[in-house]
Amino acid sequence: MSEASDDALGDAVGRVYTAVDPPPVLLLRAASGILAWRRPDAALATLLLDSAVAGAAPGVRAGGSGAPRLLSYGSGDTVLDLEVSEDEGSLHLIGQVSRPVAAPLEIRHRDGTWSGTTDALGRFTAAGLPAGPLRVTWGPAPDGTTLSTPAIMPG
Repeated sequence: MSEASDDALGDAVGRVYTAVDPPPVLLLRAASGILAWRRPDAALATLLLDSAVAGAAPGVRAGGSGAPRLLSYGSGDTVLDLEVSEDEGSLHLIGQVSRPVAAPLEIRHRDGTWSGTTDALGRFTAAGLPAGPLRVTWGPAPDGTTLSTPAIMPG
């Protein structure tokens, strides 16, 4: 097959899926909304660990439904560790950045933005966030470093 026929076949399959099984409207709205959360000045952190996918880290008990989810993101020499738990429809985040400096922190969620600051050891806590997608942005640190996670889908 040629590249042109591959593209035509892909387009045809896409049209069939759109007609037969279109994506849910709520999913499309959420995806569009997440794009607005981007911070072009922030380095996009890479997912290093997700306890929901890879199991918990050694020595950490893997939990079932309702257990906290452990996530680690990294960019350059900076690592952001998060514990995400859900309680009665709201989210609770506990986190630490590997750099022991106080710096601004934003957590964007479906209802707006939670703003705070990490302490001198890089730790933070945010409670009462609405359930749904989140994006955490840390920085700028005193050296100008800023990092942002991709959209996090709790649960």
